[in-house]
Amino acid sequence: MGAGIFLLLFFLGALLALIGGIIGIVDAFSVSPLWGLLSLLVPFALLVFCIKFWRTRRLARISLLTSLGGMLGMALGFPFLRGIAEQQAADLEIPVENVPLDQIPIPDAEEGVFTEPLVPAAPQLSAIASADLIQSTDPNERLQQVESSRPDPFATVPIPPPPQVAPPPAPGSPVAGGPGVGGAPGQGNTTPAPGGAGSPGVTTTPPAPGGSQPGINQPGGGNGIALAPLPPLPQPTQAEAVVVTGVVTVGGRNYAIVQSPDEPTGRYVAVGQRIAGGQVLVKRIEMGGSEPVVVLEQNGIEVARSVGSPSDSQETASSI
Repeated sequence: MGAGIFLLLFFLGALLALIGGIIGIVDAFSVSPLWGLLSLLVPFALLVFCIKFWRTRRLARISLLTSLGGMLGMALGFPFLRGIAEQQAADLEIPVENVPLDQIPIPDAEEGVFTEPLVPAAPQLSAIASADLIQSTDPNERLQQVESSRPDPFATVPIPPPPQVAPPPAPGSPVAGGPGVGGAPGQGNTTPAPGGAGSPGVTTTPPAPGGSQPGINQPGGGNGIALAPLPPLPQPTQAEAVVVTGVVTVGGRNYAIVQSPDEPTGRYVAVGQRIAGGQVLVKRIEMGGSEPVVVLEQNGIEVARSVGSPSDSQETASSI
């Protein structure tokens, strides 16, 4: 019932508002095309037109009253819509006593005991062990062995001596046990070492008086090869002969004025450049001390040259 009243009022209100708007737009076009376009495109302009020409134009009054009556009819239908929503919400509510409750099965105490477990029992370790594998040591038996052999747990653990290894026979020394193998000329037969120090089947030859054992080269002997002496290391002679006449700073970078022995005049060099035919490298310029120091490098040896210090050749000539 409420839904039908709402639809009827809403439809009649919308129809009246539409008729009033059409009447107002037609009247606005009859007054001026500008008013007609504004009323057609902007609803607020139609309201302004009706209020402006309320007293002078009869169609403007009819349009305004009809539109207001249609909007009032649509507004009167909304209370019935609220009643419809409340009725639908009431229909959706179900009393608690009417809600069916699912019966939750309660297991009996007798059913809780499983006759057969779901997971099979793990096999015993004795069944897993194979006869081919070495059985692990029983911890209790091992503990008894340790306690019987070490009554004092804080005693020093004895370290067995390393096994004695017999040295191999020297090259050329005779070995006993084979026919036709005799001693060296001028020496006696081979005799085993006293005290049983030698290994079985291996004999040693006693050295001749005043001589040396055969097959062993003595240091400095005729059979030894003397090593050739190492050549002397190259000296930085070119770097020591360089004369540093000054150091300047241009654009935040240090430059040294140097003169190498093979150059007639000095020149400006920076860090990283080479002089003396590429043999001497200007490694760095130190400005921290009282006077600048230029560090040169030749053959991996650094040579520090201060400003104004003479070369080594000049020092030698002055000393002579």
